[in-house]
Amino acid sequence: MRVYELAAELEVTTRRLIDHLRARGIAAHSTATDISRENVLKVRGDPPISDRRRRGLDAGQRLRGTSALSELLLTDTLPSLNSWQANPVPAPTTPDLLKNVRRLEVVYPAFRRHREALSLLGSQVVYATCISNNKGAESGLALVRFSGAIESAFGMTREVLFYYTPHRDLQFRDFKGARVALRSLNREVTPDLIFMCSEDERLDIKLDDWSKLEFTAIPLSPHLDEDPLSVISLIRDHIFARDLFYETSPVKGNRFFGRKTLLQSLRDDLNHQRVPALFGLRKSGKTSVLYQLAEELETPSTVTVLIDLESLPSPPDDPTPDLIADLKTKLQLQLKAKKQRTREIAELGNQPSIVEFKNALQGLLHRLSDDDVQVVLMLDEIEYLTPSDRVDIEEGDMPRIAQLLGALRSLVQENDNFTFMLSGLTSAITESGRLYGRPNPLFSWAKTHYLAPLLPEEADELARSTGGRMGIELTDGALESLYEASGGHAYLYRNFASFVVSSLPLDVYRRRIERSDVLRQSIPWRRSIAGNIEEMLAHLERYYPVEHILLDILRESPQDFAEISRAEERAFNHLIQLGLVMEENNEIQLNTILQIS
Repeated sequence: MRVYELAAELEVTTRRLIDHLRARGIAAHSTATDISRENVLKVRGDPPISDRRRRGLDAGQRLRGTSALSELLLTDTLPSLNSWQANPVPAPTTPDLLKNVRRLEVVYPAFRRHREALSLLGSQVVYATCISNNKGAESGLALVRFSGAIESAFGMTREVLFYYTPHRDLQFRDFKGARVALRSLNREVTPDLIFMCSEDERLDIKLDDWSKLEFTAIPLSPHLDEDPLSVISLIRDHIFARDLFYETSPVKGNRFFGRKTLLQSLRDDLNHQRVPALFGLRKSGKTSVLYQLAEELETPSTVTVLIDLESLPSPPDDPTPDLIADLKTKLQLQLKAKKQRTREIAELGNQPSIVEFKNALQGLLHRLSDDDVQVVLMLDEIEYLTPSDRVDIEEGDMPRIAQLLGALRSLVQENDNFTFMLSGLTSAITESGRLYGRPNPLFSWAKTHYLAPLLPEEADELARSTGGRMGIELTDGALESLYEASGGHAYLYRNFASFVVSSLPLDVYRRRIERSDVLRQSIPWRRSIAGNIEEMLAHLERYYPVEHILLDILRESPQDFAEISRAEERAFNHLIQLGLVMEENNEIQLNTILQIS
C-alpha cells in the first residue's frame, strides 16, 4: 500500500503520515512510497493479520484503539478523500470529448495523471482541445468541473481552465497567452483563476510573480504527486493566500457590488441627456461607480472618456488648457479603438481656445451621429476645479472654468449623441448660482446624486461573494459586526474584512469567520485605520466647512444640534445624504466611522 492510499484510509494528510512513519523508523520518501503490509499493520496499531481476523476488529475499532494515531487525527484538519468526492461530476461520455481528451493525453502525458487524480476527487474534464501557434507548437486547454465539495470549500462556481504549455522556459507571453485563451472560450469559465502546467523548473516562482490580486495562476507540476489529496493542498495554498477584500484601486465587473439603483438612475440620466453629478465622501467608491457605469454603457457605438481632474492643475492655476488637451488625446484614442476618424479634433492646434475646441467637437459629433455613435464624458474628482479654501468659487478670477462647463452644456443641448457627468467630493459646483464671476451653467441643471454608505444587504453580498472566492464562510453575526464597525463605508468595510482575514490560519481546509473573530480584531483595526479617517475628515473640513462644524457640535453639544441645524438646512442635508449622520425616531446619530476618529 502506498503512503497516499494509507493516508486516505486513515483520513490524515500525507505530510503528517510521512512524519509519523519516519518517527517510527519506517522509510517514507514520498507519498508514492510503498509500505509493506507488516508496517501498515504497525501503523494501524493492530496485531498480525491472522490474529486480527480471529478477533474480528473492524476498522473503526482498530482506529479508536491506536493512541498514537488517534492523537495524529485529533490535530489534523484534512478531510478524507471520500469527503472531497461528495456531489461528484459525472464522467464524460460524449464521443467528441473523449476523443479530444485522448488527443490531449498524447500531446501532454501529464494531463492524464492530472485527470486521473481529479477523477478520484469526484471532478471531471468537461472540455479539452489543443491549439497551435504560428510556429506549430501546441498548447493544451482543458476545462475542469470540480466536485460539489471542492467548489463549496474553495468558492468555485464554474469550470476552471487547465492550461498546458510546451515551453520549458516559460515566458510572460505564455502567461498572457493563457489569459487570452481564457477570454476566448465561449463558456461560463472562472474568470480569475487558472491552473498552468509547464516543464519549467521555476514555474512556481514565475507564476507567483505574474499573478495579481484579480487573477491567480496556480502552478501545476507535470510530475504532480500521485496522491489526489495533493491537488486539494495545492488549491488551498493558493486560494487561501489571496486577499480579495483588499482593494486600493477602483473596481468593476465581478469585483463591484451593490449600487444597482444608483447605477440604473445614472444610466437613465445619461440616456436622456440629464447630466448627472455624483458626490460622496473620499474613498467611498465614486470612481468605482464610474468604472462600472462605463462598463455597462459599453457598446460598439458608445465612446466613454473618463478624465481624472486630480492629475491636472488646480485653481488658482488655470486647468482648462491641460483639461482640453487631455480630453482631446483620450477622445482620439477611444474613437480610433472604435475604428472612427478623428480629423476634426486632430486638426486643432496645441492650445486651442474654448470656442475652437467646442466648434471642433461640434463638427465631430455631427459626423458621428451619422453612424449613431454616442459620446459620454465623465469628469472625476470635480472638487479640484472648485477648491474653496484656495479661491472664491463664486466670484474668483477663473472664468475659463465656467466657460468650458458652459460649452459642454451647449454641446449637450445641441447634439443628441453627446452628454457628460461629474463626480467628486463637493456639490458646490452644482449648488452655487455663481461660478467664478459668471452664471453657473450647472446650477439647477445638473441632477445631483449622493453616494451613501452601502446598505446592509449590499455589504453582505460583497462579503459573502468575495469571501466565498477565498474559501471563507461568514456567519450572520460576523456580517453584522463588520457593518456596524465600518458604518457601511465601502473602503472601510473592505479594509476591515481584509484585516480580519489576515488573522485567519492558512494551514486548514475550511475557514469560517464568526462574530467573535470580528470583535477580536476591532480595536487593533481601529488603531490601524485612524490615519485614513483623519484624512477623510480633513477633506470634509476643506470642502464642507459648515458641515464639519455641525459635526463638531453634534459630538460636543448634541442638545444644541437640532436648533443650529435648522439654520443650516442645506449643510444638514449634506450630512444625511453623505451618510455621516442618521436620523432615527427623531434622534440624530453619528455614523460609526466618526466614532473611530
